[in-house]
Amino acid sequence: MSANINLLLHADEESLKQNRKKKLFNLIAVGLLMAVCLIAIVVFILIKAVNPESIRKQQEDVLGQISQFQNRQVKLLILSNRIETAEKILKTRRDLPKITSSLLAKIPSDLPVDTLEVNGKTVMISGQSKSLSAIGELIDNLTDMARRKEIIKSLTLSSLTFDGSKGAYQVSVTSEL
Repeated sequence: MSANINLLLHADEESLKQNRKKKLFNLIAVGLLMAVCLIAIVVFILIKAVNPESIRKQQEDVLGQISQFQNRQVKLLILSNRIETAEKILKTRRDLPKITSSLLAKIPSDLPVDTLEVNGKTVMISGQSKSLSAIGELIDNLTDMARRKEIIKSLTLSSLTFDGSKGAYQVSVTSEL
């Protein structure tokens, strides 16, 4: 075994000086931080003692500005809520001009329409013609639409009568949308 092996580290003079410098810098930094905090507190107390109304006035001004923005925010919230509600209603609403135009397109030209009523869920069409073929074409067209579930879901022939004085057939059809 060697007698020259030393497991203990000897402290260098340079490392001791560096450690002292670090401790000194840390102490100075903490001292400056405390001094800045103390100066800020003293300045605040002096301002409050010299002119206490300016702080309150500034506080009231800031609160007034905030309340103006709150009123605007409430108005914007109400408006956005109304817009969202209107959009929901418009999405659930049926497009009546499209429904009526597509139904009128299916009505034969030689079948004059007396009434066309479109309610929320039903459509009633009544008309008269001298020919049963025009009435048959109307019923075929509407039955095809109901079969394809294009616009109407079901079709009911409400009445089919012959008016002898006019020499014309009268038809009334009810459809469910």
